[in-house]
This record gives sequence, structure tokens and C-alpha cells, in this order.
Amino acid sequence: MKTFSHKFLKGDELEDRQYQSNISKACLDQSTLVILPTGMGKTVIALRVILERLDAGQILLMAPTRPLAEQHYEFFSKFLDAEINFFTGAISPEVREPLWKSANVIVATPQVVSKDIENGRTSLDNFSLVIFDEAHRAAGNYAYVPIGHHYQKVAKHHLSVGMTASPGSSKSEIIRLCRDLGISSVENRDESDPDVVAYIQPIKTRWVKVGMPASVKHIANQLRSLQDYLCGKLYKQGFLDRPRKVSTTMLLKAGKNLQAKYMQTKPNTPPQIFNLMTTQAMAMKVAHSILTVETQGITQFIDYTSRIEKDANTKKKGSRANKWLYSNPDWKIAVKIAKSNTTDNPKLENLIELIDLQIQSGASKFIVFAEIRHTASLIVEELSKLPKAKPVRFVGQGSREGDKGMTQKQQKEILNRFREGEFNILVATSVGEEGLDIPSTDIVIFYEPVSSAIRLIQRRGRTGRNRPGEVFIFVTKESRDEAALWSSRGKEQKMHDLFSAGSMQIDLPTSEELQMPENSVKLENGSVQTRFQTD
Repeated sequence: MKTFSHKFLKGDELEDRQYQSNISKACLDQSTLVILPTGMGKTVIALRVILERLDAGQILLMAPTRPLAEQHYEFFSKFLDAEINFFTGAISPEVREPLWKSANVIVATPQVVSKDIENGRTSLDNFSLVIFDEAHRAAGNYAYVPIGHHYQKVAKHHLSVGMTASPGSSKSEIIRLCRDLGISSVENRDESDPDVVAYIQPIKTRWVKVGMPASVKHIANQLRSLQDYLCGKLYKQGFLDRPRKVSTTMLLKAGKNLQAKYMQTKPNTPPQIFNLMTTQAMAMKVAHSILTVETQGITQFIDYTSRIEKDANTKKKGSRANKWLYSNPDWKIAVKIAKSNTTDNPKLENLIELIDLQIQSGASKFIVFAEIRHTASLIVEELSKLPKAKPVRFVGQGSREGDKGMTQKQQKEILNRFREGEFNILVATSVGEEGLDIPSTDIVIFYEPVSSAIRLIQRRGRTGRNRPGEVFIFVTKESRDEAALWSSRGKEQKMHDLFSAGSMQIDLPTSEELQMPENSVKLENGSVQTRFQTD
């Protein structure tokens, strides 16, 4: 194996891969967004860029979660001959402030960096390199955005590097991300590129289509009649474009418009607006119920309706939407049908059969992704009955009623036990998609498709790192599963089409534009006009 060396590099264990060398050289020429499949060594590329920038000034690398930042810190401590500091929110501001000046390289979570810049504890003016790991997070109010703006304004030797496997599927989205992070070029590699192909492990993707039981269709149809009634009320008042076949996105938009109307009219908001806000909340709950019963099954639907019933029967705290739903005849009929049927969504049965077969065929490690925690619990419960299956549930830190989340320490312990073979099936919610050091697996299973290309790519990247991998995606026929599947595949293809040439150049804002308020635009005559958001 050919390795590379450098005066700041400890040891000679790192392979000198051509594509990593090519990309790191491009990053040194100008600020660059690196798009590379999961498991292809983005951290090594970051290291190679750091090695060349150490003489120019301090370096900052950020990762979105503490476990991932800690993973980077351990890697750089092993291979980088330089003073490295690592801190997160667990270290007090008073302790952090002197640490900013005492190290060549700083590894941190972005929330801490943003707060320290905001409170004057540090400035990035003398930093020769800032690296944004999982750069696709740079959107909205996420801490990467103000950090990127600050670094562009103050840096004496500006160089930014963003790293991601999935930047987004629209050109405008990519351009916005790059401008926020001060990035002017994009370097993309996929399995078809000649300098990468030798290192890519093939991943076979299969779709497992299951039929929808008649009882599930009956429940869903009952709920749709209720949804049509609620959406009809919103449509008549001008908050929806149509009364039927309304998507969740349309309902969310209606909610934002109602909230805006409330803000415009308070403290004299008409009662009708409050009633419509309740109607929109009920329509969202019914939409979620349809999605749950069709893609998860009757058991999960009953669990959801039980929580609504419990809230509705709370004398003072129960929400208006839950109280109305619980008393509605259509809702009651749907719940009655569910409780009188034992035929559930066949996904779970098919999943158990698939994993049993794959274990017998020699597969040793699995990740099963499930959107709903209750579904993850059911999967673990059923898999535990298989002779050679050793499943464990893996969820986020947030707690739900009757379902406590996991601390980062607990998450790390489970991942270590999974890595060592004590567990062989990790049943994870979205927390397993990114931001954690999850070992590579033989097989990744989606209990339901996701509509996001970013999430599709992140999940699929959990296999095929060191050896060929397989992905199975379960799809309930005639349900929203089908729409989600085609949506994510279409978005991923758009992303590949954007970077078919392998690179892209981005026009960065001028220094004058960076000083303008964020809600302003520069006109052709040179004047500045403030943008106002309207309904």
C-alpha cells in the first residue's frame, strides 16, 4: 500500500489515494464543497488540507454532534503532530476562552463556536482554514450559517471546506449553502469517477413491496373522509388551493399562513382565525394517522389514537384539536374498525422473514431504520424471537411520554456493543442517519421509504464501506410509501445531474454585500432595499 508523508504527519499508516490527493489540492486552491460517498475518507481529505495550512494560522473543524466531533478529535490526535483542543458545550465558557488561543487546531461543535463568536470570546480573523463537516446542515438558523458569514467578514487568510455525502437536490439550494459558508467551488465524486471506482464497494438496492390489507384500506378511507371535511373548511376560507388530495406540505403552508394572520391581527384576532388554526391542527393529525395506519400498521395507529384519547380526557391541559377528534364520529368509527381487526400491515412479518433468511445466509450485521419509536420497539420485540437475532433499539435523546430518550453516553455504549458483536441488529430511528460513528453493516433496511434524498443517501451509506452491501426498502402498495420512494429517487438523480461535470463554480457575495442586513438585497443602481416577507 502506497502511503503519504508530511512534516506535520505522525506515522505512515495512511494510504495515498489519488482521488483524496486530487480533492485536497482543489481545496487548497479555493474554498471548496467536497461531495463524496460515505466511507470514502472525507476526514483524510480534511487532514491533508490541514497539513498544508498549519503554517498559515489556526484551524477550526466543526462537526454537528459531540460523538462525531470526538471521533474527529481522536483521529487528528493520532495522525497530526500539532497542538489540538477539543471542546463542546460541556466545557464552560470561561474555560473555553483561553483554549481558543492555545492550540493550532480546534475541533468543536458549531453551537459552541457560534456562541463564543457572538459573546466576543473568540474571532476567526487569524484562522487559515475552517472545515464544516456534514455541511448540508448549513440552512436556516443552524449555527454553521452565522459562523460562515463571520469567517468571510473577518478572515485575513480565508479558506473554507465543506464536507458532505448529500448536499441537496436543487441548484439554488447548493448555491445558497456555498454562499453562506464562503465556498466558491464544488468537487464531486461518485462511484462512476475513474479515480474513485477502485475504492467503491457495490451496494445492491432492492424494493420489497407489500400489499395493504382490506382493514387498513377501510380505516384509511374513513379517515380521508374526515380529512376532506377539515380541508374543505380551510379551502373555503382561502388557506388551501383545493379541498381534496391535500398533501402534508400544503397543510404546513396553511398553518404558516394562519400563524402570520394571527400575528398581523393580534390582540384583536377574530375568533374565526383561532377556529381555523384548530382545524389545521386536526387536519395535520388526521394526515399523520393515515400515514401511520398505511405505512406502519394498525397496532401503531391504535397507539397513536390512544395518546390522543389520553390527552383529550385531560380536563384542563388537553388540546382543542385532540378533544374535537376524540368526539368526532368518523374518528371513532376508524378507531373501532382498528380495534376489531387483527390483520395488521404485513411489513413486520416480511421484515422478520427477510432478516431470518439473511442471517441463515451469513449476514452478520444489520441496521433497520424505522420512522416511529413505537415501530422500532415492535421490531425489536419480534426480532428477539429469532434464534440468532440480537436486536437493540437505538433512539435519540429527546423523551416522549412513556418513552425516555437515550443519553449520548448510552448511545455510545450501544454502538460499542454493536461493533463488538454483542448485538447484531441495530433498530434505529432517524438518529442513526448521521452525526454518529456507526459501524459499517452488511445490510441496511428501510422499514419505510424517505422522501428526502439527503436522508436516503445518509442511510444507504451505512453499508458498503469495506465490503459489498445490500439495501432493502419496504414499500406498502397504494400508500404514501410509493410517493416517498419516487420523490427521494428523483431528488437524488437531480443532484447527480447537477454535478455530472464533477465540479461547479459559485459566485460569492462581495464584502459590501456581506455587511448588509440579511433581509436586504442590492439593486442594480447600487442602492440597498430591504426584503419584507408577505403572505
